[in-house]
Amino acid sequence: MQTLPELPTIPSPSDPITWLHDWDEAIAHSRKTRRPILIDVYQDNCGGCDRLVDETFTDPDVAAAIASRFVPLKLHLIHDRALTREWQVFWTPTILFADRSGKIRYTSPNFLPAEEFLDLLDLGEALVSMRWQGYDDAITLLTGLERRSPEGALTAEAIYWRGVATYFREGKSSQAAHAIWDRELVPRFPESIWAKRIP
Repeated sequence: MQTLPELPTIPSPSDPITWLHDWDEAIAHSRKTRRPILIDVYQDNCGGCDRLVDETFTDPDVAAAIASRFVPLKLHLIHDRALTREWQVFWTPTILFADRSGKIRYTSPNFLPAEEFLDLLDLGEALVSMRWQGYDDAITLLTGLERRSPEGALTAEAIYWRGVATYFREGKSSQAAHAIWDRELVPRFPESIWAKRIP
């Protein structure tokens, strides 16, 4: 069996984020800090991966948000194949959000520029929070995304999930969810897949 070379454990000069490269270490940090794990799955000769490093991760707002809110973990599609296969990752880059139990709660394929990546961070963190009954935290994150990017690519999805978080926060109240969906999602994004998913 061929032995794969060790992956670097120091940040790249072009990437100011200090990434972990070991899943068990990331889980331990996540449990200790109660922060979600932000996973960047990459591979060699990947244009989208290079753009994430060169354009998105170097953005000061993105780097600060990741450093203050997440446990950053970088995994190689091939070198870390046991995990990437378990998570069914086959395209790079793929960004995943995991909770402190190690469960993946949200997945986003390919490159995003910094502005949209900030929205993605809010969305991913909100969905992790919801799985731990952090409905107020999720609503705050999703509302912040909507205010920052009122017409953004992820805004309709954020409104949809805010309705879901409200549903659970209010004791599984369909009326509470529909108040958000019918008042905000349907009028603003009637043709979105998220409006069409309203039960």
